[in-house]
Amino acid sequence: MLWYEAAALLLCAVGLGIFYYSMELSPKSPRKTLGKGKEFHMPDTHFHYTANELYALFEQAGEEGRPKMRRYWQVDFGLIVCFLGVMLAIGLNVAGRGTPLFILMAVLAAVRCAFDLAENLLLMRLLRVYPRRDDGRAAFAGAITTTKFVCLYAWVAVLFCKLFITAFHIG
Repeated sequence: MLWYEAAALLLCAVGLGIFYYSMELSPKSPRKTLGKGKEFHMPDTHFHYTANELYALFEQAGEEGRPKMRRYWQVDFGLIVCFLGVMLAIGLNVAGRGTPLFILMAVLAAVRCAFDLAENLLLMRLLRVYPRRDDGRAAFAGAITTTKFVCLYAWVAVLFCKLFITAFHIG
């Protein structure tokens, strides 16, 4: 790994940790302060949701919680970009520069990133116009979330297949 690749990986890894802490672990994390005492899960952490489920989460967040949801998604933009950098670095180290496997892993990581960014933008738009409902866009947001997870799971499957093949000297 070249020095600038290592520096970029370090920056992405530190950024990933900071954004994750801000979103999930800090005492003021938007997710921890939502839900009025009940456990609250942001819609984009579910594998899939319907329009009704999304609007039920908006309602559950309440008037005070909806700005916190928006803040969560704003912070999530940083996490998405840092996670892409980490995924690319892992793919580079596991598959090797310029190999077809690295290209597959990079495409899956980039597509996952694009869907995640689109998902956040769409969810923030739906939240901005709430309580007006747009069931078509809300259902589309659920489909985008599912596709994001499918890309992530495919990337992880490729990673583990490569690690398994390497570990047992297959092929």
